[in-house]
Amino acid sequence: MLRGKKIVLGVTGSIAAYKAAVLLRLLVKEGAEVQVVMTPSAKEFITPLTLSTLSGRPVLCDFFNASDGAWHSHVELGLWADAMVIAPATASTLGKMANGIADNLLVTSYLSMKAPVFVAPAMDLDMYAHPSTQRSIEVLKSYGNVIIEAAQGELASHLNGKGRMEEPENIVGQLKDFFFESRELRGKKVLVTAGPTYEKIDPVRFIGNYSSGKMGFAIAEECAKRGADVTLVAGPVALKTPHPSIKRVDVESAAEMYEASVSEFPSCDVAVLSAAVADYRPAVQASEKIKRASQGMTIELEANNDIAAALGRMKEPSQRLVGFALETNNGEFHAREKLSKKNLDFIVLNSLEDKGAGFAYDTNKVSIIDKEGKTDYPLKSKSDVAKDIVSHISKLLMLLLLMLLPFTASAEGEELNATVTLNASKVQGSNTEVFDQLQEALVEFVNNRKWTSNTYEEEERIACNFSFVVNSYANDGSFDCSLMVQATRPVYGSSYLSTIFKYEDKSIKFKYQPFDRLEFIEDNLDNNLTAVIAFYVYAIIGMDMDTMGELGGSEWLNKALTIANNAQNLGDAGWRAGSSNNNRYSIIDDYMNGAMEPVRKLMYKYHRLGLDTMYKNADNGRKAITESFDLLKKAYEDRPMAYFTKLLTEYKVDEIVNVYSKCTPEEKKTVVDILSNINPSLSSEWEKITKNNN
Repeated sequence: MLRGKKIVLGVTGSIAAYKAAVLLRLLVKEGAEVQVVMTPSAKEFITPLTLSTLSGRPVLCDFFNASDGAWHSHVELGLWADAMVIAPATASTLGKMANGIADNLLVTSYLSMKAPVFVAPAMDLDMYAHPSTQRSIEVLKSYGNVIIEAAQGELASHLNGKGRMEEPENIVGQLKDFFFESRELRGKKVLVTAGPTYEKIDPVRFIGNYSSGKMGFAIAEECAKRGADVTLVAGPVALKTPHPSIKRVDVESAAEMYEASVSEFPSCDVAVLSAAVADYRPAVQASEKIKRASQGMTIELEANNDIAAALGRMKEPSQRLVGFALETNNGEFHAREKLSKKNLDFIVLNSLEDKGAGFAYDTNKVSIIDKEGKTDYPLKSKSDVAKDIVSHISKLLMLLLLMLLPFTASAEGEELNATVTLNASKVQGSNTEVFDQLQEALVEFVNNRKWTSNTYEEEERIACNFSFVVNSYANDGSFDCSLMVQATRPVYGSSYLSTIFKYEDKSIKFKYQPFDRLEFIEDNLDNNLTAVIAFYVYAIIGMDMDTMGELGGSEWLNKALTIANNAQNLGDAGWRAGSSNNNRYSIIDDYMNGAMEPVRKLMYKYHRLGLDTMYKNADNGRKAITESFDLLKKAYEDRPMAYFTKLLTEYKVDEIVNVYSKCTPEEKKTVVDILSNINPSLSSEWEKITKNNN
């Protein structure tokens, strides 16, 4: 979602300008506030009225309004926006942006922009391939702009090639990625050292090495892309730092790099020491060029300060320190020695013995070594190696957060972020437009309503999916649908998602007319559809909070129970107490029944103390999960037909088998005995646990 984001959309004079209307509609649909700025020639391809109607704002084209003299301030736009998107961007506009030719409001707005700028070129294939266009694109990249590459396909000339503006859906996807999905280092400060150091012998000679700085610069760029504020202390290299979140400090000698690093480190969360720092410097630096003599020359060297060792001594418990090792022999031995002596959290080892790795190359082959072990990576581009290294840093920071900030039920938690799909596979009636509008209304209702009073972390969303299948539909707006709803929560410190709820609702009856708003009032449940959705939302949030703190979801689960109680007068079978052992009422009644309290406590023990802990301590995490099955056994004995025994066996079967792939025979026997009794239909799956000897 882009809710609350302020975006300036620049539209230029290209036939692809018609796509700007689609892009604008998608941005508004995602919740963004959009201000359109057009070049004069763009009005020849799409009218300002169209874009104004879609954005809800007057379109800006000229520096001032000719009728009343109102000034359109490009400076204010630059301060207002969270991002600028120029789509389509013609060759002319690219050239003007690259060279600062500010002859229209769009380019002046770009030159005043404080926020990130995304540029989506669109033109014929020969224009796109022309060296001048490619030079403009490279210049704009060097300024820190994000270029959304043109796509292959049929062009306005009816030729086929590269030059099509990227599809609006993909542009919105890149914006969402930028703002949310890969911003796990937002708020973090990262120090990166890169490049060689030069130790002067005299004004024209130095002792140095072959480091190009490419690896360190790639790491700095990747950290910045993931949201970090980066300080890059760079030795003498010929590289640019295009990302606006990178503060560059240029140094030459090891002493200068030492001073800059020691000064910056106390305010940083992470330091990555990738520079190839000279270990020694001349004891005496000649003030004038040393003249050649017939006899030999001896230079006395003295040791430079050890930056890694100094920062290792300074390091606080909340900081993380990453080192590099470049070895020609016994690499792992020397790297582990350095890891211990210098108080590093992990070390990146690369070897000059590997072809394509080391100094000057655009590729590298590394191993990441920490106290837990060693991970070897194949030869990759240095930008891809940087991704591996920064992902390892992100994991370290997540584990640190878990150690320093234990979760409780009242802690800031997860914002519901559901996707809703509607499969109109059986249409009875001619009004097919209603399906698209219902789809939009459902997404709006689920994602944009404030469901709880909690303040939720931006990156901590409940991943939830509502998938509808239409069983029948009539022209009077009567729907009969089935619904599959599934929700997952992240396993902290990993990319794995664990299922917390999964259910198929066989029949939901409701009425919906085109352009109806879906509104939910807790004491007025006239709309059965909103009552059903609200019920599942509250149940999911409650179960998720149960995983974060023991019985932590009571507030939301009680709301779901209230909906089920109040909704029984709607006449739908899914709300009738006792009508079925597998309907909405029975699900929440089972879960909130006192006999099911062990299962609610299980949610916390299984997920928070179990799965989350396994990424720090596998034995402790698995022990907690084993204890959780004792709670499941107790609940099953009291209410054997309860839905949640199915959830915790059938829907987690692969997860459970994987958890117990490496544990003691006693643990395996305990869990297999319990699960085989509760769900014997899966006995072949449970047998995998005992047969797995890994």
